[in-house]
Amino acid sequence: MSYNQRETPILAELCTYLVEDVYGELAARVYSVLARHGRQTLAAIAKASYLNGRQIKYGLVILLQQHLVFHSGHSGDALPTYYEIDWQNSYALVRVGKVTKLVEDRFGKKAANVMTNLLRLGHTRIADLKEAYFPPEHDSDDESDDGIVNGAGMKRKRGASSETNGSAKTNGVVNGDVKPVVNGNHAQNGTTNGEQEHAEEEESGEIASVDELYDIIERLIERGWIRTMTESQYLSPGDMHDILQRETIEQDLGGQFPTGIKDKATCHRNTLERIRSMRDGWLQVPKFSRRRQPDQDYSNPTKRVKVNGANGYNSASGAAPEDKLVIRVNPEKVAVAMRTEQLVNLVEQRLGHVTASIYQTMLRLLEANTPRCYEEYPEPPLPTDEGTENHVDPKHLVTARDVAKKISKDLDICEGLDPNAIVQITRKGHVRSANVLSQPIDPSTLSMDEKTRIIDKHIQLLSEDPTHFVTWHSRAGYSQWHIEFEEIAKQLIQTEIENTVSARKGSLGVKLLRALRKKGKLDERAACNTMMMSAADIRGIVNDLTVQGIVQTQEIPKVERREAKHSLHLVWYDRQRAREKLLHDTYKGMVRILQRIQFEREKVQPLLSKAERSDVVGNEEKWLSKGELDALRKWKEVQEKLCLQLFREDELVATLRDFHGPLVSV
Repeated sequence: MSYNQRETPILAELCTYLVEDVYGELAARVYSVLARHGRQTLAAIAKASYLNGRQIKYGLVILLQQHLVFHSGHSGDALPTYYEIDWQNSYALVRVGKVTKLVEDRFGKKAANVMTNLLRLGHTRIADLKEAYFPPEHDSDDESDDGIVNGAGMKRKRGASSETNGSAKTNGVVNGDVKPVVNGNHAQNGTTNGEQEHAEEEESGEIASVDELYDIIERLIERGWIRTMTESQYLSPGDMHDILQRETIEQDLGGQFPTGIKDKATCHRNTLERIRSMRDGWLQVPKFSRRRQPDQDYSNPTKRVKVNGANGYNSASGAAPEDKLVIRVNPEKVAVAMRTEQLVNLVEQRLGHVTASIYQTMLRLLEANTPRCYEEYPEPPLPTDEGTENHVDPKHLVTARDVAKKISKDLDICEGLDPNAIVQITRKGHVRSANVLSQPIDPSTLSMDEKTRIIDKHIQLLSEDPTHFVTWHSRAGYSQWHIEFEEIAKQLIQTEIENTVSARKGSLGVKLLRALRKKGKLDERAACNTMMMSAADIRGIVNDLTVQGIVQTQEIPKVERREAKHSLHLVWYDRQRAREKLLHDTYKGMVRILQRIQFEREKVQPLLSKAERSDVVGNEEKWLSKGELDALRKWKEVQEKLCLQLFREDELVATLRDFHGPLVSV
């Protein structure tokens, strides 16, 4: 089982809080049974939860739709179906808002609109998503909209001007509990004032046509943010491994279970290859029947997109072949984007805004070819693979010229560099005694060659930083640069551990940690010599860090009688154990934050119920007293502070858990 799916009681408690907050008490009760007891059948869940069959199935439908639970059964199987928690997707509930923001920064508000609805739905067919955004007109005057996607109880009459895309019934969700919120409350296509309507659409992120929706979906699939949905994605990692291992034995080993070392290695290698092949198949881009304009930017409001017929496809002509595709959000891409944001923020703190913007462009260029932060199922090395470790795939290399083509024209790339280097490149002006240029240089007047050379100076600053944000690879025309994400992730983890130790025990604790990391296992005398401190000063720090789980101790008896004075007491530091302990403490902190939010909400629950009434929303000053308004404002301030702290804890979880696979202590 992978590191990301390792279950702990505190993680189970955290995820149960999240499920209850988002999907209600009934789904949380079913979820808590699986969290406490592990892999269970439907009968076992009923026995442990004291719920009837209808209630359990209702909760399981929501959990399965949102991919919070794996299940092993298929239609037609005689064996019972087992259900198991998907810990990675369960924890991802805390990142819903962050995912929308990451997509908006890269693709605009319209793509963020689509991503928000996919997060709400869990998975859906493209046809159902299309009908949610652009519901068909119905001739029937029946007030019931049962069976109609996105009916939401609205009556639709011929010739009546309808509101676009309100709340919608969800594909496969009982009673429509999880509903997409599409395109706000703006008027539908075809109003008289088209330009004003388009301006409102761009401002609110409203999608104007079916073709535009398809183009956004296709682009998000190409970039890896959306992947196609198959039944195999409901399998837990253990079930998937067992099924593919049996397939490997039957096809590659003639049905004979491997007994020798060579056969076991072959079986293991081929099984991992099949797992990677199945997983990579989820990210394959299907062929769409229309031609999309390359690199179309939906966040740019300068041009109005054609409605109902753009790009050679008429939405009224019938269903497109891609309508049958079932899609969902790719959680692995979210971790890649979060890693990009964290690295950019770190560079901005150390090297300034301009260098950070250039580094952001480099990272986003590499994002398209980076499906995940690390390989969860790496191929075992062969004995003949020696000397090939330094090989880098060309798609993971980037040059300064690539960055110069993508960099924003409004960015002053000369800022943050030595003025003498700028003069040497541009051959303009000179440097005054105060180390400033005699005349400012307009970046828009620079040639592409000059921009490339200036950007290369920024990249050199990144490579010279102690963290080594980029690494020089080779020179082929322009210098090619490579980003060693694995080494950077290790440094980020070590930095977080040292920051925690520094906050708890000060600089002496960090000094001990670094000494143990460099020297390995030390006894008391060797630790005193290494740190040049007395034994009395070191003992207190060692005892506290041992209790906290940051360092470990080991007793080695010198004689048969196990006595303290005749034993050797060693102290050592394991980065993996310290990482797991810090991750556990972070989960615990997030649980306490959620408990505090729930406690603060219960104190003002009557007021919140009143403020959320439809006649009060937007008219709070009219219907609420001054004391109620003050209490409501204080509650919002408390909630904002607690949520901000929760998101900071989530960034720490991403650093410790998502950016790198299991570490081996060094």
